[in-house]
Amino acid sequence: MPGRAGLCSTRYGGPGRAGIRQAQALSLARRNWLPGNGPNCGSGWFLLRSAQPMEHAMHTPLPLQRYRLFESHDMDEARESVARVFCPHGLGMLRPRAELDACHHSAPLSRNVSLNYVQYGPGVHIEPGYLRDFFLLQIPLRGSAEIRCGAQQVDATPRLASLRSPTEPLSMRWADDSPHLIVRMARPALVARLEALLQAPAGRPLVFDLGVPLDQPALAPLVHFIDCLRHTLDAGNALQATQALAQHAEEYLLTSLLMSATHSHSRALAGDSRRSLLPRGVRKAQEYMQAHADQPLSLADVCREAGCSARTLQAAFRQHAGMGPMDFLRQLRLDRVRAELQAAKGPGAAAGSGVRDVAQKYGFLHLGHFAAQYRSRFGELPSETASRRVQA
Repeated sequence: MPGRAGLCSTRYGGPGRAGIRQAQALSLARRNWLPGNGPNCGSGWFLLRSAQPMEHAMHTPLPLQRYRLFESHDMDEARESVARVFCPHGLGMLRPRAELDACHHSAPLSRNVSLNYVQYGPGVHIEPGYLRDFFLLQIPLRGSAEIRCGAQQVDATPRLASLRSPTEPLSMRWADDSPHLIVRMARPALVARLEALLQAPAGRPLVFDLGVPLDQPALAPLVHFIDCLRHTLDAGNALQATQALAQHAEEYLLTSLLMSATHSHSRALAGDSRRSLLPRGVRKAQEYMQAHADQPLSLADVCREAGCSARTLQAAFRQHAGMGPMDFLRQLRLDRVRAELQAAKGPGAAAGSGVRDVAQKYGFLHLGHFAAQYRSRFGELPSETASRRVQA
């Protein structure tokens, strides 16, 4: 598409002065690579050096171009196409007479994670509202964007990304010529990774600080890994061809994000010794439920083991775990069911009877209610979990 500017890209210069400007631009482009003067996997070059304008640099392919979904000057087409990957949203021009120059490339890393390149050309305002079932890490490759998410606001740049939580309403204003690299992460997958790191239910919602300073040393592993993923996907999705590699890449990406970005559970992950902060009664109750999750348990049983009254235990759980003791037990049992379904082998594993047997083992007698609770927690039906394990 003529004139489309991508990552460190515009048009060729001409003869004479234009040729001189082209040579100067090429020199500037080379200086803007991080160590190695080239797109080495893991360098993080595109995140930290793409803010400077290079109006006469040679044309290079746009990021993730082999995964192009659309190019359009039509507002409705752009809105509808982007919504199919993300969510319904409002879209409008900041300057009414400006001509939209939109494109969207979307590369699926796994079932839960995708890398996206989105640009609109002139400035736009975007109104998604609540994301609900996914998190977004958005990185301007040039330009800037004003981001509001709940009570938080940041002016995002190539050095300050934004990380949107699904529990807060989102509103954005992208400046002119501000293409973004966007990492979309399914909410159930990120919460499950958090709970695996905590070795306990998350309790309260996972909410990130909106601003993510990419030039901080703590963020370097995340920046470098996203860079590596982008180059790997640009070269052809070898990760997708091997499910195990894609799963490991997803796990590393989510873990790196949780360990380096600031969020509601950062203190626990940073080694605050989460369990030592719990009152003795809560800790004993959790240990008892973890050891007897497949046995019939009542609140009275748990209180007796914890050595306190039901009212005291419920208040302590809500304060320190963000939920009541029986809610904790239900989440624990759902986690155990999922683990057994994922580990199941043989032709009977995908049958409804296999799901029913595992559910009943952990006290879920009403399969309709169980399926709804399972889907709410993990984003899929238990039968889908079992079937995917058998197919693998």
